[in-house]
Amino acid sequence: MEDLERIQVSARKLMSGNLNVYLCLTLIFLSSISTKVQLFSIAVFTFLGFYAVGKRYLRVLEVPVLFLFPSILVILLTIEGEPIFEFWFFSVSEKALEVAKSTLLRVFAILSILTYLISTTTLPEFISALKKLRLPKFLIEMMFLSYRAVQVLMGELKRFETSASLRLGYAGFRTSVSTKSLLAKTIFLRAMERVEKTILAMDLRGEEFPDVAMKSKGFVIALSILSASVILCLR
Repeated sequence: MEDLERIQVSARKLMSGNLNVYLCLTLIFLSSISTKVQLFSIAVFTFLGFYAVGKRYLRVLEVPVLFLFPSILVILLTIEGEPIFEFWFFSVSEKALEVAKSTLLRVFAILSILTYLISTTTLPEFISALKKLRLPKFLIEMMFLSYRAVQVLMGELKRFETSASLRLGYAGFRTSVSTKSLLAKTIFLRAMERVEKTILAMDLRGEEFPDVAMKSKGFVIALSILSASVILCLR
């Protein structure tokens, strides 16, 4: 698996610059409030992601999905209500199924947008676009660290996958599931440790956030996507 920086640099971009960042942030907001926009966003940004980086889009998406499905499972098993499925002492209620479905759709829509954004926008470009919005510095710092955490997760996942493969960690289905579970836990802890070290290094160096001048392109495509999303949201 290629590291994230190489994926970003080699991506084919129908949209670029600050426009790309602002469109994605707007669609994230609209997807959080409209089911129709969620379905639209999944379709559009999955297509844009595959066009930009091919199958590597799935590799970037794999990292957050490792944490998404266990969370959905917890929702299914913990929300009480009229049971529609029971097995041993586990039960799934109708209310839990509805909440899990709504949560999965909303989160997957936002993940589709973020995965496309992460695959096509370098960290300096992303931070530069945020600075032009005059956002509070602490908010930019939080977004910077979140964005950086994804890059760290990708690197850690590559190293641990290689190590697990050499130790026959994917020899069978049960072994693969066990290995994936262990990877999800381990890379999260390692990523948090690496991000803390990044914060400390920035403080010691007095490092400022990067500012990169990028020419935006793809205004027609962006306007079309935004217009369709607003119409869906209002209907």
